[in-house]
Amino acid sequence: MYQSRLVQHIRELPAKQRERFRQFVHSPYYNQHDKTQELLSFILKKLDKRPSSLSKERVFKALFPGEPYEEQPLYNVMSYLNKLYYKFMAVQFTEKQRYQESLFTLEEAFDNHQFDIMTNRGKQLRKRLDKDPVHDSEYFMASYRLNHAVGYYSGHYFDRAETNTFQQMLDDLDKYYIVEKLRNCCHLTANSLILNTSYEFQMLNEVLAHIQANWGSYHAERSIVLYYTGLMSMLEEQEPNHYQRMKSMLDREMKHLSEKEGRDLYSFAYNYCIRMINAGESAYQLELFNLYKQGLRQDLLLDKGMISEWDYKNIATLGARLKAFEWTEAFLHEYRGKLPPHRQENAYNYNLGNLYYNKQMYEEALSALLLVQFTDVKYHLSTTFLLLRTYYALQDTEALLSLIETFRIYVIRNRKMTVEQKRGYTNFLRFAKKLVLLKHNAAYSKRDLGKELESLKDKVEATENVINKYWLLEECQVAAQERAAKP
Repeated sequence: MYQSRLVQHIRELPAKQRERFRQFVHSPYYNQHDKTQELLSFILKKLDKRPSSLSKERVFKALFPGEPYEEQPLYNVMSYLNKLYYKFMAVQFTEKQRYQESLFTLEEAFDNHQFDIMTNRGKQLRKRLDKDPVHDSEYFMASYRLNHAVGYYSGHYFDRAETNTFQQMLDDLDKYYIVEKLRNCCHLTANSLILNTSYEFQMLNEVLAHIQANWGSYHAERSIVLYYTGLMSMLEEQEPNHYQRMKSMLDREMKHLSEKEGRDLYSFAYNYCIRMINAGESAYQLELFNLYKQGLRQDLLLDKGMISEWDYKNIATLGARLKAFEWTEAFLHEYRGKLPPHRQENAYNYNLGNLYYNKQMYEEALSALLLVQFTDVKYHLSTTFLLLRTYYALQDTEALLSLIETFRIYVIRNRKMTVEQKRGYTNFLRFAKKLVLLKHNAAYSKRDLGKELESLKDKVEATENVINKYWLLEECQVAAQERAAKP
């Protein structure tokens, strides 16, 4: 039973939430079944002890003392408690929504013909909506549902010719749809750019044309502007005005956006900079670095207090590349404890190794990188490439050639890499081995080495699928310059 989904769900709850769930299960409104209360009490008591303390036999004995062991009664109680857990989740989620409880009260009053409650609660909700600076999809849906209830109540019992409330209802519904349509198209378009997937965005062109034709009606709605701009920055990548508008919103409009929208805005801005960097626009490296630092200051890179290991890596890589060494090292230490626990040591050691490499502290880089465990393909590939560059900088030819051969075999045998990925890495390793043998072979004359390096550089440039091509080209150039400078 220790491994059951029920126990696992309870184990995953923070201490405060466990206590709230206990109170929920012991509430006579939600539960009057004594055995489920006893089961939860027993689980909470034994949860942090040995797994054997939550064996089915021990749990059954605690719930049904003196009775012979039967699985079915125990499964029944577990099933009841599971259902209560799902209901608890629904209540928890409802309480987190800004308007959901008020709307449920309003709509239940309408169904019960308690129109005095509906009128009073409707006015209070309208005041809250009018004061809310954040006009996101949740806001528009709440306003729509309020106007729906008030409009049909008024139309049925009072003035059937009244149109203002219904018109506002329709406008709010349109704005809700537009925000959600644009938001989902943004995220799925971003997925398409990264994962080479595709989606049919029905009516998107009509929505975009409608927004453009009625910009005066929508330009003050920050949520619509946010997702429209984010989407256009992906659809019209070469038009910098979209990025500039996002950057302006980051400076001036954050207080008018929800936390989720703030994260999205930063994400779209980051991704635009990354695409520009990948397209060869190196000036966007500093732009992206400053955006990351701004996002850190506003705590918008943390999700429930945790930072993604990939954001952590991107920030550290940029900081090292831009030679902001002191800031980057402080960042690595400060946010180490905010990484997901199962990723913490790998992410920290890899990025520390990368920082040391960029500081030309190669021995320290090796010490950090050798602590990285190859838990997945990404860490294996990234760490091995960094080790390869470090051995190359140390001119440790024996270790370097051994690593190249070991890495080549790993790539060939790996079943999680595509054929194109394997080809990109094997091409890189072939050229890297040639570069090592050229640079560290003293038998070549200056002239002959220069020709060989130039020939290698031409072959690298002519080959389309080469991972880390930039490093090979850069090192060919450096090696040629070093040999030319020698007497």
